[in-house]
Amino acid sequence: MKKDNRHIPKLKVWKLYKQTLVEWKNNYQVYFKIILIVALPVALIGIFQNDGALGDYGITTAIVWAFAFIATISFAANKSKLQNSKLATIYSFASSRFLQYTAVSLILALFALPIFLSLLGMFVSLPIFGFPPAIFLPLSVGSFLLSSYLLARFGLAQIIVVATTKSTFESLKNSTQLTSKNRWRIYLGTFLLLLVFMLVLTSVQFLLTLNQSVAQNQYISGLVSSIEATVFVPIFFIFQSKMYGDLNE
Repeated sequence: MKKDNRHIPKLKVWKLYKQTLVEWKNNYQVYFKIILIVALPVALIGIFQNDGALGDYGITTAIVWAFAFIATISFAANKSKLQNSKLATIYSFASSRFLQYTAVSLILALFALPIFLSLLGMFVSLPIFGFPPAIFLPLSVGSFLLSSYLLARFGLAQIIVVATTKSTFESLKNSTQLTSKNRWRIYLGTFLLLLVFMLVLTSVQFLLTLNQSVAQNQYISGLVSSIEATVFVPIFFIFQSKMYGDLNE
């Protein structure tokens, strides 16, 4: 049944941040296992890949990370069902939504594409071909705003498609209904969260570069990246799941 937009509540972003941190803290061990079972092997494979020991593994990496994302969302959105479940059960539950999640993710990636194309134009075309900035600056701003609007409008679809039995297009439609009165709150809330992630990651990488032997050690870098993923990936999807829960009340 279609949700009446007049009854959609206004999101309280700071409350969502608090709820997200409480959820992550209370169930950190589960989220840690969900991500680490993927993050650590992928990091090790990446080291061997850099050494030329293995072939191209990009597609395989994308697939296993997709399963980790779906499993994280599954647990965050269906905790009452999966609270005491084994890791294999959580991943089995997640596998049933893999195709739908992949389809939604590809659509969202297309919505984000204008941002990357505009940045590519600014950082590649400008220095190489000497094009004036006036050509790309308006395009970049317009592309950023367009992508931000589309992602704010349809971004919850990746949660909906995992948390429910809705199809890809039903999830996209449901996302537009739920976000109709909260698009800027969703965008700003997500932007601030990602900004904090970026600042923390940048700080960690800076500290690593202070010691040259540590910075050049691929095993340490892979371990650090795995630990970072076990923290930031769950927090991001918990935040989105909390948003969906509040808007779907």
